[in-house]
Amino acid sequence: MREFKGVRLFLYSASAAGFSLLDSIWLTFLVVFLLPPKEMVAEGMTLYISNETFFGVITTLGVVMLLGRIVDSIADPLVAYGSDRSTSKWGRRRSFLMFGGLPLAVCSALLFFPPVPQISWLNALYLAVVFSLYFIFYTVYVCPYLALIPELGTTEKSRLKITTMQGYFLLIGSASVMIGGPLLLDFFMETNSPTVAFQRMVVIMSVLGALFLYLAVFAVDEKRFSDAKSSDFSFADSWRKIFNNKPFRHYLVANLAMQFTFTTIRSVAIHLVVTLMQSDIAMSSTLFALIFLVAALCFPFVGLLVKKWGKKTLMMVGLALFSLFSLLMALTGLTPVNPVIWGLVVAGLMGLPVAILLVLPNVIVSECCDADFKRTGEHREAMYFGIQGLLQKVNLGFATASLAFMFSTFGKDIANPLGVRLSLVLGSFIAIIGIIGMSRYVEQRDV
Repeated sequence: MREFKGVRLFLYSASAAGFSLLDSIWLTFLVVFLLPPKEMVAEGMTLYISNETFFGVITTLGVVMLLGRIVDSIADPLVAYGSDRSTSKWGRRRSFLMFGGLPLAVCSALLFFPPVPQISWLNALYLAVVFSLYFIFYTVYVCPYLALIPELGTTEKSRLKITTMQGYFLLIGSASVMIGGPLLLDFFMETNSPTVAFQRMVVIMSVLGALFLYLAVFAVDEKRFSDAKSSDFSFADSWRKIFNNKPFRHYLVANLAMQFTFTTIRSVAIHLVVTLMQSDIAMSSTLFALIFLVAALCFPFVGLLVKKWGKKTLMMVGLALFSLFSLLMALTGLTPVNPVIWGLVVAGLMGLPVAILLVLPNVIVSECCDADFKRTGEHREAMYFGIQGLLQKVNLGFATASLAFMFSTFGKDIANPLGVRLSLVLGSFIAIIGIIGMSRYVEQRDV
C-alpha cells in the first residue's frame, strides 16, 4: 500500500474546509437571521419564527432543531453501516463523498430562504424539513470522509499529521464564514435590505463550500492508499461492540461537552458583539479572526503537548480552558475594562482550546477503531465516526435549543442581555462535565 502524502493529502484535508464552512454558516448566522435583536429589527430585519416560550422551556427553533436531529439520528448509523459494507467500484468511502457534497451545500443555503416574510408556522415546517435533509447529507459526506483517517494514516504520527492539516482547513472554512461573512454582509447591506444581504452572503459561501467538498473526491483512491476491506458484520452486533468500548464512551462525554461549549460561543457571537460589546456586526470578524489566528499558531504545539502530556491530559486542559474563557466572555461589559478590548482579548485566549478541539478528537477515535479491530478483526471505522456524528448532532441541537430558550426567557437585546450571558455560563458548566468524563478515559496504549 502506497503512503498517502503530498498533493493528495493536501486536497483530502482541504475538503474539511467545505463542511466546516457549511456548518459554520447556520451555526453563526441562522439564529440571528431568524431571531434578530430588536436593534436589527429596527433596521429592517424580519422575525421569521416565534420567539415565545411554550410550557416554560420549549421554543419554536428548539423544536425545529430537535426534529431535524431525530430524523438525522436514524441516518447516521445507517450511512456508517452502509459505508463500512460498501463494495462500490468507486470505493466504499469515495462514492458517498461524490453523492453527498452538492445536496449538502444546497440545503445549507436553503435554510436562509423561509417561504413567508413574517412569523409563520409554515416557516417552522419548512425549516424542519430542510434541516432534516441538511443533517442527512452532512452524514452522507462527513462520516465516510472521517472514516478515511485511520485507513489513510496507520500510525499516531501520520494521523496527527492528517488531523493537524485538517485542523488548518477547518479553521479556514470557519474563518471564511465568521470573518468573511460579516464583511460580505456589510458590503451587501449598502445596496440591499438586510434579509437580501444575508441571503446573498449565504449563497456565495455555500458555493465556495461545495467546491472545497469535491477536492477529496479527486484526491482519494482507496485501491491505492487503503488496505481496509468491506465488512460483513451485522448492524446490531456492531452497535453493541462499539458501546462496549469503555474508553470510547468516556471520550464521547468529553468531546460532546467541548462541542457544546464551542457551538454556544459561535452561535452567540453576533449577539455578544451587539449587546455586550455594544459594537456593530463587522466587529465579529475581528473577534473570530483573533480566535482562528491564535488557534493556527497553536496547532504545531498540540502535537508536542501530546507527546509530553498524552491525549487524555491535553483534552482535559482544553475543556478547562473552554470553561474558564466562557465565563470570562460572559463578564464582558461588567468589568472596568472597555468591553470591546475585554471581548477581543478573551477571544484570542480561546484560540488554544479551539486548536485542541480541531486536532485531537479524530486521532482518539482512530485509536479506538484500532483497539476494536485488534479485538474483533473487523473494520467498522465509519460506524465509530457515525455514532460520534449522531451524538454530536443531537448535542448541537440541544445547544441551539438551549440558546433559543435563554434568549427567549432572559433576553438578547442591549437593554436586557442576560440570556446572552447565561448561555456562556451554561457552556462553561457543560465543559466541566466533559472534564469529569475525560478523567475516566484510558488511553488506548494502556488498554
